[in-house]
Amino acid sequence: MKTPVGIYELPGGAVLRVFADSGDSDSYGLEITSDDSTVRYDAGHSAREVRAFLGLFT
Repeated sequence: MKTPVGIYELPGGAVLRVFADSGDSDSYGLEITSDDSTVRYDAGHSAREVRAFLGLFT
C-alpha cells in the first residue's frame, strides 16, 4: 500500500491507517492493525464513512 494519509490510534492498542485510493481521489482504503493481525478494507470508502468509523472507535 501507499503512504497513509492518516494514522489513528484506536482503543485497545489498535491502529487505523487511511490510504487514498489510487484511481479515485475521493475514496479511501482502510487498514487496521492490532497485535500481530492486520485487516484491510480496500477501496471505495468515502471521507464520511471514514469519519463515522473513527467516531465509533474514538
